[in-house]
Amino acid sequence: MKYLDFYNKLNSMEDKEYIENFIVYNVSQVIAGIKPASTIALKKDGDNLYGKWIKFGRSFVKSIGLEFIELRDNDKAIIVMLYNKELLEQYIFEEENKLFLNKLGYDKKEDIHIYLKKLKERYDLYHCPHELGLFLGIPIKDVKDFMKCTKKKCLLCGYWKVYNDCNQAKKIFCQYDKVKAHTLNNILNGNNSHDLAFSIKNFFCSP
Repeated sequence: MKYLDFYNKLNSMEDKEYIENFIVYNVSQVIAGIKPASTIALKKDGDNLYGKWIKFGRSFVKSIGLEFIELRDNDKAIIVMLYNKELLEQYIFEEENKLFLNKLGYDKKEDIHIYLKKLKERYDLYHCPHELGLFLGIPIKDVKDFMKCTKKKCLLCGYWKVYNDCNQAKKIFCQYDKVKAHTLNNILNGNNSHDLAFSIKNFFCSP
């Protein structure tokens, strides 16, 4: 019910407020510092999220301390990955993750912008390359098993398909859910999008 209320709330907003709240809700876990990146699809028809993104969204993302890369732009929609640069670098350049990406053709030089450029190239080639999951913070063992179409039993299906550490995945899913619920409640209560973004960051990133 709250999810329906959320979209009803969005539809009552002006374009700037709409796209800002849409972004905060969909990348709240990245804002909270518990996920390196998230992707969003912005359609060009209907509510024209794409137009709102171009006019207001890009500058809003930068104002809340995140960065973005537009992975695909076609007639119907644009796919954008929003990310915390520091967190993404830490995760991608962990030794096992880096070596895995090197085997897929990613540069050995630890430059996140070079890696993101390569990701965009592969996104165009393969529609949605499996290693995208790594950029989104999915554990490498689960990414590899998913890529290989493993015969392992899927232990849990939530924010991703879990094949290995079910208990750890449950903890992460619980964190993700808490951030989503916090964000949703604050949007429904009418909190300002900038204030909400920084409250999420301060609350969930605090020791």
